Amino acid sequence: MYSHDCINALLETRSHRSIFRSFLSAILTVVFLGLGTNAWAQPIKVAYAALVAGQIAVWIAKDGGYLSKRGIDADLIYIPATTATQALIAGEIQLAQVTGVSTAGAILSGADVRIIASVQNKLAGSIYARPEIKSPEQLKGKRLGISRFGALSDTAVSIFLDHYGLKRGTDVAVIQMGGLPEVITAMQKGAIQAGFANPPQTIRARHLGMKELFDLNSLGIDLQQTCLTVTTKYLREHRPIVKSFVEAYAESMHRFMTDRDFSIQVMKKYLRLNDKELLDDAYAFYSQRLEKIPFPTIKGIKFILDDMAERHPQAKKTSPESFVDLSVLQELEQGGFFKQLWKN
Repeated sequence: MYSHDCINALLETRSHRSIFRSFLSAILTVVFLGLGTNAWAQPIKVAYAALVAGQIAVWIAKDGGYLSKRGIDADLIYIPATTATQALIAGEIQLAQVTGVSTAGAILSGADVRIIASVQNKLAGSIYARPEIKSPEQLKGKRLGISRFGALSDTAVSIFLDHYGLKRGTDVAVIQMGGLPEVITAMQKGAIQAGFANPPQTIRARHLGMKELFDLNSLGIDLQQTCLTVTTKYLREHRPIVKSFVEAYAESMHRFMTDRDFSIQVMKKYLRLNDKELLDDAYAFYSQRLEKIPFPTIKGIKFILDDMAERHPQAKKTSPESFVDLSVLQELEQGGFFKQLWKN
């Protein structure tokens, strides 16, 4: 039996504990309300590979709040495609929105990287030239600009030259300029006579007096262009984060397709453009070419491998299916995520 004094002491101790728990709960509530849920968000670094409107999926995923609502604090960084893939392999970034060309090159070289989603599955872009160049044949002995070797623009230019029977290096010198805006600037200064362009750089080229020499879109080529990549190690170890990112990625495309004004504001921010004509043209172009549901194109990866076969003998022996990991997309599809997203 407890004495009267012992019972009183026990009750007093329990009372103090109850008061302490209530006080601690109040403090934690203030912390949560004051800092918000982002204080506990998972920080990741994500690269986007070009200053073109086709990169908008990751921009809207962040600026539209689709990542933050899933507890992801994404730091978006502009890194050209081949360099972005290298940063991904090194673990300096966690995901990269790059091109199928740079990803295929990395995988063929032994990198443990896979495509997990895609927003652009057909070759898009144009070849622009200075006004004195009236036909592709007049490029013989001239210089043609791309962003970087191994980038999408590099493959696109090879397709263009093959289409007209022009030999790369022999008939036309292909020069890397560092980025697509730099291609147009080099054309303006006369350092090159032609170059690859995508919106909004196409309008800029026209404003400077350049002429469209060839519309690559007219070829209708299935080619894995803008895609989301990750290392298999990161996917295996952080699958819930990757799945949440892909959900936000898909929601961003829904927003892009259904909210033109917001999309143009996002493009204005990331492209650092105020020209309404350039922004309107970019939205009109990509709203007709980006994918509603971000499945990559196996046929488009095969096209890249066939194009690389001479430079990478391994490309002939490699299955295009091995370049992708569709497990996250398939899980979302089976769970009805995409159906629910686009039901209206």
